[in-house]
Amino acid sequence: MPQQVLDPCHLGRPVHLLPVFTAALRDDLAELFRTGMNRRYRASFAVTDIAMTCAAAPEHSGRWWSFASAVGRIGFALHRSVLLAALEYRYGTRDSAPAEATVSTAPDAPVRETSTEERLAAMLGGQLVAVVAARIDGDSAEPQTFAPAITSTPPAAGTWTIRVTIKEAALGIEGALWFTLDDAWMARLLHRLVVNRSRARDAAADPQPLAARLQLTLAGRLLHREMPLGELIDVRVGDVIPVSLGATDVLIDDSRLFRAVVAERNGKLCLTSFEDVE
Repeated sequence: MPQQVLDPCHLGRPVHLLPVFTAALRDDLAELFRTGMNRRYRASFAVTDIAMTCAAAPEHSGRWWSFASAVGRIGFALHRSVLLAALEYRYGTRDSAPAEATVSTAPDAPVRETSTEERLAAMLGGQLVAVVAARIDGDSAEPQTFAPAITSTPPAAGTWTIRVTIKEAALGIEGALWFTLDDAWMARLLHRLVVNRSRARDAAADPQPLAARLQLTLAGRLLHREMPLGELIDVRVGDVIPVSLGATDVLIDDSRLFRAVVAERNGKLCLTSFEDVE
């Protein structure tokens, strides 16, 4: 097992819990690519690796985007090869021109970016940053609203950076995405990790019995009536089909487990007198 080197600046902060966050974020990003690109455009984008560090300045020296919310700022950058691959699938250029004519396998092509690339980068960045923020805040929090802005200044050394490796097998592309968290977002993340760990400990210390934790949905089949096809065809609007409620079947999914009596209480139908079905 590889040893983790501790930074004295991080002592007292739960940075050892960050792999829990990055593992969950990897699944979130993979799901976004699967539903937003792969299924829609028949692409094959895959998230192959993710890491979070603050030891040095991010390796990407090109264009960065800064997404600001009420909490703070999240930076975003990506290799141009990944952006051009997304551009091909989104606008259908892959079928009209060879891949090597529109996509550079180098991390960053020297050709000047177009306004279409810029708009697509802003859109993808907004979607991806929203995924990062949602993973930090958890499902119960209100979604953050971000305002994008281009910045030519790369993040400084010591900025917490998430690096995500992306591959697209059909085009032979491999590149990366980067996200940077400012002090406010990083503090929010560490606080959330501590809260989630405390909740997990409390749940493990005093677990409820299985009978209390296992939730099942009962469905009551109130009526089953067989009719000849000829009578069913003759039924018209306003006709009355006489029925009577007796014992009813109680099912879980499609499995019939009980027989029960239908009773009325305070204007509501209830099931009572359960009997096991042999």
